[in-house]
Amino acid sequence: MKKIIQAFYAFALHFGLVLCLFSVLRILFYLFNLSSFPDAQLINFIGGIRFDWMTIIILYSPYLLLYPFLFDRKSKVLKFLFIFSTIIAIILNGIDFEYYKFTLKRTTFDLFSTKGLTNDIGNLIGSFIVDFWYIILICALFFIFIIKLYSRVSTLKMEPLKWQQRVLYAFILFIFYGIGFRGGLQHRPLNPLQASQYANNQNIPLVLNTPFTIIKSSYKQGLEEKKYFLEDELSTIYTPLQSFQIDSTPKKLNVVLLIVESLSKEYIGGLNSYEGYTPFFDSLMNNSLVFSNAFANGKKSIESLPAILSGIPTLMNESYVSGKYSGNQIESIASFLKQKGYQTSFYHGGENGTMGFKAYTQVAGIDEYFGRDEYPNKGDYDGKWGIFDEPFLQFCANDMSKKEQPFFASIFTLSSHHPYTIPEKHKGKFKEGPIPILQSIGYADYSLKQFFKTVKKETWFDETLFIIMADHTQHSYQKSYLNPLGFYRIPILFYSPKYISPKLDKRVVQQNDLFPSLIDFLGLDGEIVSFGNSFFSKDSSSFSISYLNELYQFVEGDYFLLFDGEKVVSFFNWKTDPLLKSNILQKDSNIVAIHEEKLKAIIQQYNNRLIRNQLVPR
Repeated sequence: MKKIIQAFYAFALHFGLVLCLFSVLRILFYLFNLSSFPDAQLINFIGGIRFDWMTIIILYSPYLLLYPFLFDRKSKVLKFLFIFSTIIAIILNGIDFEYYKFTLKRTTFDLFSTKGLTNDIGNLIGSFIVDFWYIILICALFFIFIIKLYSRVSTLKMEPLKWQQRVLYAFILFIFYGIGFRGGLQHRPLNPLQASQYANNQNIPLVLNTPFTIIKSSYKQGLEEKKYFLEDELSTIYTPLQSFQIDSTPKKLNVVLLIVESLSKEYIGGLNSYEGYTPFFDSLMNNSLVFSNAFANGKKSIESLPAILSGIPTLMNESYVSGKYSGNQIESIASFLKQKGYQTSFYHGGENGTMGFKAYTQVAGIDEYFGRDEYPNKGDYDGKWGIFDEPFLQFCANDMSKKEQPFFASIFTLSSHHPYTIPEKHKGKFKEGPIPILQSIGYADYSLKQFFKTVKKETWFDETLFIIMADHTQHSYQKSYLNPLGFYRIPILFYSPKYISPKLDKRVVQQNDLFPSLIDFLGLDGEIVSFGNSFFSKDSSSFSISYLNELYQFVEGDYFLLFDGEKVVSFFNWKTDPLLKSNILQKDSNIVAIHEEKLKAIIQQYNNRLIRNQLVPR
């Protein structure tokens, strides 16, 4: 009996060491992202132990399976397996010490499955090492410390077990492993959504750990077909199928869509009560239709193109571009306008194929793709991502002047992406702020100013609609933006002095709305599938939808709803409570029910149409 107790004591020390490792990594994650968790609670960290237990059983499985048979023999095999799993645990958790600031969720498997990612990592690894050297140092020191502790624990003198004792020992440990592998004794294995038992939506990443979210998302089988409503009833509540009919002479305007990397509403003084970092954008607002309550539909660049060009949000843990439904037949602004006689092109100064952009534009029916390979002056390369914004936008302006009209051109900027490189000749010219991105936002704004100076001289300028919006948001520093709602707030601006009167529109709008809005504004006829509404329709009920940390986020009117797929977990009046401090879920069940019904209908349409390949009109 003494030998068995001693054996379990040894296991408790080894397993406890790994459990402590995960807890310390969680604390480090919290400390590196303090501003994202202003109301963190002890229960968030305690609840995380359950997820750590499950992760350890999976991640350390080779070590744990051999442990009952080799623990008392000072096995080099065991030590190697322990070291191998520990390296993975530290590296994966260490990634989110800083990467979380960009995505606001624990990293999932799509980071490694994204098309073009391998080249991006190769190009940026050097700058990541330079910028985040302290992460590498912390992880290395932490690893050395853990291995030393493991070696000390492994020096305990152990008396060999008899074979009957060893079988009993292994049997009990395997029961412990089995329960841990499922994350407990509940009906279904533990999943990321269950972190909501220990935290509100904003604090869910504190409960989870990065290896867990990567493991869980690596074998996702795709979306689940929803049956909230019968098919006949569903279309009366919500349908993405939209029809447009000509009621006047169509406007054969050129369309130039400028997607500015990471241009959060937070950085724009003209949309806030403080001085911002975009003086040119602020000046352009005076002559534009501007939407002050606009939202992105995703948190990554790879998620933005389907939302903006095709009206397809990201309501799952992987992007549409890198997911299993990317082979579906889709339509886009470009393919629709091409049928109306438009030439279509896409410009992005990054590596050709980065983020799956080139593959998506081909599927979306865009005629021409211009990347770094097509850019003539290689000296304008920023050394990290691609061509600096100012010269690349000039290249775009000159190339568009060669196009036959009407044309549609989408330009995706890149200089306001980490590592926020600014050309030497412009360093020190732009306003600094509390976060590193702000100087590069100033440079991006300056580059837009130079672009408009150039295109104003062109004969096609007066007959062109310019649209500016962000792909997603990034770092935040203002309290009102440090919550699940603020994480998605972007600007959307329409500029065409000859055809659009200046106005500040306060309706809730989203990236998904652009596709139907353009058709409506240009006065074209046709039928499309889009999970958005026209900005110019007086009949449609505008809303915004997104998906973060396993929760659907729905904004309509004054209300912001969080839904876990089965029930509403939070409900806020975001107009009167912008910091989302007061959950009014229990106060007005009728309003909650109305919003929940519409959200369920949108989810059902989204899931079932992606599964059935019904993203174009029949």
